[in-house]
Amino acid sequence: MIRNLILAGVSVLGLSTAAFAASDVKVQEVKVEADLSAIQNPEAAKVFTNLSEDLRGAILNRLDPNALVDKDGQKIKIDIDEVELASTWANLADLSKSQLTGKVDVRPDDGDGLKFDNYVLTVAYPQAKAFLPEGTDVSALDKDAMVYYHAMVNAFADYVVTNLK
Repeated sequence: MIRNLILAGVSVLGLSTAAFAASDVKVQEVKVEADLSAIQNPEAAKVFTNLSEDLRGAILNRLDPNALVDKDGQKIKIDIDEVELASTWANLADLSKSQLTGKVDVRPDDGDGLKFDNYVLTVAYPQAKAFLPEGTDVSALDKDAMVYYHAMVNAFADYVVTNLK
């Protein structure tokens, strides 16, 4: 089942599975929460409709399939800041002000306190720009540009996976 989710993430987001996390990292669970009902602007909520699934898929995509375990793995939980999402949508005309923010909580299932991690992650335009397809005309991006949405999701996922202990 988990491998199917990984393949679905590859096809939806067009991600490469070449950059896996360290092989000694074991992950049992990835949860992403975004309360879209908290976003007052219906157009903004529509843009971010699949954010939880897309971010979860991007994280799973970056993990070695052998790192996905049923027990004794890390549990990753991300709570996206919905207010920041609405602000990002409103400021998409000025990409330098857009960002994706969430609280990241990584807990080991085995009780190893050295692997526990908790931080607030903000990915902004400079980080997302690196994940835009080559040749993307940044000046042409607007609120409907899903390519920028995917760049933000990929930048966020990349940071989370790269920093697993």
